[in-house]
Amino acid sequence: MCTSETIKAADIMTRDVVCLNEELDLHECESILLERGISGAPVVDTEGRLKGVLSKTDLVTHHHAGGEEIVDAGPYRLDGVRGAHLLQVAPSAARDIMTPVPCVAAEWATLGELAALMVRREVHRVVICRDRKVVGIVSSLDILRAIAEEPALAEWDPKGFPG
Repeated sequence: MCTSETIKAADIMTRDVVCLNEELDLHECESILLERGISGAPVVDTEGRLKGVLSKTDLVTHHHAGGEEIVDAGPYRLDGVRGAHLLQVAPSAARDIMTPVPCVAAEWATLGELAALMVRREVHRVVICRDRKVVGIVSSLDILRAIAEEPALAEWDPKGFPG
């Protein structure tokens, strides 16, 4: 019998993971996510080491903010503000807007641990790594699918649901 403690990340993870290079232009990142029908992807360096995660939410937030970031450029005066010169810089690559501390687990993490991690971090995906390299990804949908496909885990009876 399978339980949330016997099913491991390696059992349910997607192994053919779409990764984005940290130098990739944001327009190319958007195109890849849309073409592949995915809501986010790990961001890696040229050696394939995980650097962060870029999601559609990151891209929407970036566009909503006008694609500009305010940076302190020193003790100048601009628009009546003393002590700060505001310089607008438009991010242009995945590394500029990615979430830099992604939610990561090992292949042997249990279904229960993965679900708890997602809830605690308020994320919908966990990157599965070995030696800082991406070997898989588990989404919240993967966890729900595992529960739904395992009768021992799916105790809810839809016939008993009112309505």
